[in-house]
Amino acid sequence: MTPITIPILLLVLPLLALYHYLLYPLLFSPLCKIPAANPFASISSLWILYIRWLNIENQTLLRLHEKLGPIVRLAPNELSVNCYEGGLKTIYGGGFAKDEFYVRRFVNYGKVNMLCMTDNKEHGLRRRMLSSVYSKSSIMSSANLRVTSRIILFDRLLPQLVKSAEDGKAVDMFKLSYAYSMDSFMAFQFGLKLGSNFLQDTRERDWYMNAFFGRRKWYFWSDNFSGLVGGLLKMGVHLVPKWITVANEEQADWVLKKCDQAEEMIASGQGIATGDEPTPFIQERAAMRKAGGDDKSDSKDYPYRWELASEMYDHSAAAMETSGDTLTYVFYELSRHPELQKKLRDELLQLDPPLRYTVDGEVDLPEFKALDNIPLLSAILQETLRRWTPVPGGQPRVTPSPVCSLAGYDNIPPGVKVHSSAGVLHRNPNVFPNPEEWNPDRWLEASDKQTSEMSRWFWAWSSGGTTCLGNNFATNSMKLVIAAVYSNFTTSIVDAEGIEQDEGYTAGPKGSKLMLQFNRIE
Repeated sequence: MTPITIPILLLVLPLLALYHYLLYPLLFSPLCKIPAANPFASISSLWILYIRWLNIENQTLLRLHEKLGPIVRLAPNELSVNCYEGGLKTIYGGGFAKDEFYVRRFVNYGKVNMLCMTDNKEHGLRRRMLSSVYSKSSIMSSANLRVTSRIILFDRLLPQLVKSAEDGKAVDMFKLSYAYSMDSFMAFQFGLKLGSNFLQDTRERDWYMNAFFGRRKWYFWSDNFSGLVGGLLKMGVHLVPKWITVANEEQADWVLKKCDQAEEMIASGQGIATGDEPTPFIQERAAMRKAGGDDKSDSKDYPYRWELASEMYDHSAAAMETSGDTLTYVFYELSRHPELQKKLRDELLQLDPPLRYTVDGEVDLPEFKALDNIPLLSAILQETLRRWTPVPGGQPRVTPSPVCSLAGYDNIPPGVKVHSSAGVLHRNPNVFPNPEEWNPDRWLEASDKQTSEMSRWFWAWSSGGTTCLGNNFATNSMKLVIAAVYSNFTTSIVDAEGIEQDEGYTAGPKGSKLMLQFNRIE
């Protein structure tokens, strides 16, 4: 390098940096015409990182879209989109690839599962492995599910509510909603014999839930600075507290053990009793072996041990959290509306047989299809999922090559992070009048045109090729417990302090409790 070159470089490099980091994103980028959330958002990610660190992203996005319209620039290379045409339809119906956020948050055992697969083809293949057992027809006709549902409701849950009503003691329905959701799903996933029993085993339930909730406030670091967290960990520095790492490992071992037990039960070749069948595990196990053969990378493991465990861990955690939060808010809202409890009960008691609890005698369940066809029950659940959506945070995707158009803006380049948020979409007053109001009648009294428009904007299950795989199971499971409770009890609020929804990708009540008084209906 000649002496004259050095001064030239000292002049050129700052000019290039000035153009790259300031002039281009501010004046020349195809995104520069999109309204910016903050004066600094066009040139730096620090503003949105600060909002996430404060844990106020969802409420901030709502205010921004109310002020700036359907598309907002959050960072030099990040957009929030809040519309159907040119938004949801384009991004999620058009197959935009997932952002790496899912990998940072949801990888288990070092193996990707369906939720964190960023490649659409790979995701589609994995989804097809499981779609048949999660289909509505399969859920509605499952003999195994009828057995597990009856036992969980009538042997585990309702006796506790009866005793609480007789003793005049309030019940924490937040914990019981989570416990029921976990037990209901894991009985489907692994069978009653191997599944959880959080409704009765309070020690195991509290261990799991304490660890589960304890890590929430540390997601900021792993979601946004995973490299830093991992690098410091190698040096023995725990940016995320060590106890969380230990708790995560313990929970992972807990699920892995259930997978190993399911594998042992299936491999034995012995008959499996109805109610003990690990339905999704069997299905995915067979599909993986059919697609890739039985070859083992490690002779100590059965085929696809870690891939199966990663999938099963993700499914059970998601089922517990999303259904647990939703049921908490269903019980909260119905406890505020005793007249609606009575109206719902009148409809529920028309079921054949009704879901009435008796101490003696064999109890049977009505047909799942009959339960699914109760309009008020469906409207109550739908409105709760809208008003208190359990996944209110952004669902990040990446724009494809060469360019795309979003919310009326053209030539958006590839590689831009874009996301929509159910918590914002569900508060569009033009689609959902008085959006903060919990009002099941909006689904019962709407015209066909209004119902169609609300359904387009309703996004509790996401949409497109990444629609929640378990939505049919979750809907059936939640309807069952709501129907069972209000066929037998009235509920009233004792303590709902902290019931307001927290922030986050997933979000339940800030106070993590809901104390209700149950009164038995004879």
